[in-house]
Amino acid sequence: MPTAPVSTFPLTSSAITASAVTASAVTASPVTASAGAAAPGRLTVGMAVHDDYDGAYFTALALRLYHPEVADRVEILLLDNDPHGPAAEALRALEGTVPGLRYLPVDQPRGTAVRDIIFREARTEWVMCVDCHVLLVPGALARFLAYADAHPHSCDLLQGPVLSDDLCTVQTHMDPVFNNLYGVWGCDPRGMDPDAPPFEIGMQGLGLFACRKDAWLGFNPRMRGHGGEEGYIHKKYRAAGARVLCLPFLRWTHRFARPHGTGYPVDAAERCRNYLLAWEEVGMAVEPVLDYYRETCGEVVERWLADYLAEKNHPLNYFDALVCVNPGGDASGWAAASRRFRRLGVADRVRRLVPPESGDPRVVRALAHRMAIAQARQQGLEHVLVFEDQVAFREDAPAVLAANLSELAEQRWTICHLGEAHQYHPAPGCHHLQTARDLTSTDAIAYHARIYDRLLAELPSSEPEIRSWLEIHTSLERFYAHRLPEGVFKVSPTVAVQGGPARDLLRTA
Repeated sequence: MPTAPVSTFPLTSSAITASAVTASAVTASPVTASAGAAAPGRLTVGMAVHDDYDGAYFTALALRLYHPEVADRVEILLLDNDPHGPAAEALRALEGTVPGLRYLPVDQPRGTAVRDIIFREARTEWVMCVDCHVLLVPGALARFLAYADAHPHSCDLLQGPVLSDDLCTVQTHMDPVFNNLYGVWGCDPRGMDPDAPPFEIGMQGLGLFACRKDAWLGFNPRMRGHGGEEGYIHKKYRAAGARVLCLPFLRWTHRFARPHGTGYPVDAAERCRNYLLAWEEVGMAVEPVLDYYRETCGEVVERWLADYLAEKNHPLNYFDALVCVNPGGDASGWAAASRRFRRLGVADRVRRLVPPESGDPRVVRALAHRMAIAQARQQGLEHVLVFEDQVAFREDAPAVLAANLSELAEQRWTICHLGEAHQYHPAPGCHHLQTARDLTSTDAIAYHARIYDRLLAELPSSEPEIRSWLEIHTSLERFYAHRLPEGVFKVSPTVAVQGGPARDLLRTA
């Protein structure tokens, strides 16, 4: 653990005593309630895992073994961020062996910001997010639930001191300085006593953090890879009028050493991008980020910055996520699509979606689009653009998209098609964008959040159900033509078509 001011404390028997602090009255941001109404007076302890079975196992078992007095009020949510990886089968099996544990596979997005989904998927009023290698001192959960009961309307972000392996060294917060990550450990004397009242801090490591489900303000959905959340989320809460509190009783330990390494990919360029993205969102000056990475990584940072600015200024940056459907996980199809996305300038942003295999491409297509929409709703995305892996683009696609998407932003749209349609008319007040009916393909379609619930209710989620559904609707395109007469637009001219040679369009390299 990094060197920092040191304080010690005794492990006392007063661990079940609750403290009282007046909660700030702020308006919470809405949260996508994909998990249904939250159960009052209960807590979800959630952890995101990437091929760390040992860490997840011992954290889950310690929650049950050392906090039995609150077992009836605590649910464990295990989010597997590599559900096809080497640890997935063993992690999934924990759902059947650990009481109260729910397994949730989430393939995309990959990264530490996926913890946002824990709050969205929780079924309880309160949510505590911990790393999958964190242990809480006995009594901490009971005291936290007592605090929650005493502050039912709190909108604050709640954290606690981290203990070193000696169980005596206390770090109550982080100071805002770069040292590999943003933040270095520090100790406030007010946190030495676990029975001391809560106090405000600037920031703390995110090995453990908690709040009411409805008060969660969320990570930027465009973050990817490892890091960037510390400091940013704390600034976000203060900007909303809430506080960041250290609860001295909420003590935890964190496994830092990984002598056998970790399978989790850590990329400095992605981390730098996350800081730039997050800090700009909350109005923090990004110069300290660039200065730090220029000093530690050298000239390559100028390319990272150029890539970030190109992504930020690309017309398709309008959409919160870009998803490419790759049936059967076909490697050659994905490689060819990646080359075309690279030419378009968006390869780093495109997520790969592999739908279940089926002999009928109509079934695969419908299931894939439903999966993409379900993921977008789960992640709280305002809109998502779904490509199919045979799509090809006009050489002037960026310019065409810039003109159309600036007009789309002013419309109350539900679906926007980048391909062709049999019926279309100029959209009122637009020079480029068109209203559309009778789409001819699903090669590149954007969906807005205002249509997610309707489509998820009408599109079946299993292959047998989709086959029966297709007997009525024929295809996804025909369904859209007949059931979605309002808010459907297409860009003009067409910028994307299904594979093969096409005049004015890029072909597979």
